[in-house]
Order: sequence, then structure tokens, then C-alpha cells
Amino acid sequence: MKNLISAAVLGAAFFMPVSLTATPLCLPREELAVHLAENYGEVLIAQGLNNRGALIEVFTTKSRERWTLTETDAKGRACLMAAGEYWNALGPRPTAARQPAAFDPPAKGKEGGSP
Repeated sequence: MKNLISAAVLGAAFFMPVSLTATPLCLPREELAVHLAENYGEVLIAQGLNNRGALIEVFTTKSRERWTLTETDAKGRACLMAAGEYWNALGPRPTAARQPAAFDPPAKGKEGGSP
């Protein structure tokens, strides 16, 4: 009976939700970048702004075996958001068709006229 109760308690604990409110590790952005470089050999490879205006950055090792995703707020506080293995860069981004601006000079071989 004691084993049955122990199994029931362990089973219930297994299915309990994990708290998602854990506080991420945060440092001033420059300190975090230096920490990732010196301790993990990671360098910045990508940046972008999220819909809240925070800076999102991806750091990886040269071999791309490890990566770290950070989010930096407007005050310069960077927080580790995710980390993992085997970053896969998909190559250069496609270029959009270029629309000529009103101030663009005419293409070589074309004289005057509109584009």
C-alpha cells in the first residue's frame, strides 16, 4: 500500500504544470555580450526589434553548435530568453524587387524619359 501511495504522489507531481514565471538572468547588455563571448565563445549574428520595441539578439559559437537568444529593453537591460544547440542559418535573405525612386538617375544606356 505504501508503494502505491508513493507511486500516486510521484505520478501526480509529474503531471503538475511547471511554473513559467521563473525570473530570467538579466545584465546590462554590454556585460551580457562580454559574458557570452568570454565564457561560451558566442558572438552576435542577428538582431531585430520585437512588437514591444525590445531588441532581440542571437549569439552563436563560430561552429554554430550553441546559441543564445536575448532580449534587451530600452534601459539597456538584456535578459537571456532561450539557449540551445545547432543553430541553422538559412543563408542570405532574399532581396525584394527594387522600386525606382523619383530621384534615381536613369539607368546607363537610357537617356531622359520616365522609368
